[in-house]
Amino acid sequence: MIPKILKSNIGLLYIGLGNLIGAIFTGGFWLLLATIQEPEEYGRTNYLVAIASLASFVALLGMNTTVTSVIAKGSKKISIQANQLTFISGFVLATLLSLLSEWYTGLFVLGMVFWMMSSYEFLGKKYYIRYSLFIIGARLSQLVLSLVLYYILGVSGVVIGFVISFFLFSQPYLLSIRMFTLKFDEVRTHLRFSVHAYFFNMSNAFLMYFDKLVILPLFGYAVLGNYQICLQFLLFVGMIPVSLYQYVLSEESSGVSKAKLRLVGFGISAILAAFLFTQSHWILQNFFPNFTDSLEALRIISIGIIPMMVVWTTNSSFFSRGSSRYVAMGSGIYISTQMALILLIGSRMGVSGLALAVDVALTAQAVFLYICQIREPRKPSAVT
Repeated sequence: MIPKILKSNIGLLYIGLGNLIGAIFTGGFWLLLATIQEPEEYGRTNYLVAIASLASFVALLGMNTTVTSVIAKGSKKISIQANQLTFISGFVLATLLSLLSEWYTGLFVLGMVFWMMSSYEFLGKKYYIRYSLFIIGARLSQLVLSLVLYYILGVSGVVIGFVISFFLFSQPYLLSIRMFTLKFDEVRTHLRFSVHAYFFNMSNAFLMYFDKLVILPLFGYAVLGNYQICLQFLLFVGMIPVSLYQYVLSEESSGVSKAKLRLVGFGISAILAAFLFTQSHWILQNFFPNFTDSLEALRIISIGIIPMMVVWTTNSSFFSRGSSRYVAMGSGIYISTQMALILLIGSRMGVSGLALAVDVALTAQAVFLYICQIREPRKPSAVT
């Protein structure tokens, strides 16, 4: 059954392969870094990348998701207008972050914005092979450059390695600059959709980055480092729902139903969650002995892959039908739930409490979105 489904959805295979190999490079880098750094230094490295990445998501303004959805529906102007808007917002955020933090974090913001807009344009145009090669190349160069520069420059070298890679693989965006017109009529047409997409993007950014900004001042670099390695495993396994989301968003925006594919994705996610839960002790003991205090937290956070699958696939359905308001509301539920639980149980349960906060927040978001999907009429609508 699975081979037949993959054969009829070859685009998903390309996206999944690109994301999987890219995740192996990225996840492998962070996990390799964990073997040569102490938890405190590992926490600081992740903190710098987190603040720069979060600023990048702010600068994107939801335009990446908007471009994928609208291009798939036939628009030809949206990518240029979205690129010039994110160029302005990216420059502003980069300048502010350079003044408030390290100078190279500002370049990180610009590079990540350029790179993400380029990759999501490939998805909207259904250039799935190009997208796959694009992701793999960027992640491989990040791994090599960041490791080399880490031994030369220390923690700052890791960030600079990411910056160089982002710019190397931002060619579509950089080429579009010469076509900028300062017209935003297409963007204004889809403004409401973009706002809701922005909230969804920010909830994902909060999952990956914002929590570190809260955890560091409350619990310190050591706790942050132990928590982050658990989150790295979740995000690595989470490439399955992310890949499915990216593929289904583009396909269903064109009016092609992918209901059976979602069921397969749920099954695979459950198997991966069970594997990570049962093998956590062996993984940490043999590969990450400096992080054995994270065992219970890693088992807890592994369960989060299941509600994460519900969140990503349900959101792709809402976006393809134009019902983006539910996505925004679900994102708000995730953010508020996680922040509240970090404050309530983080100090009592330590890293395990922080992992539990992720699971509960994802579950609350998933339940809300599932209920909304049942109640929402299943008919396509324009992206607005």
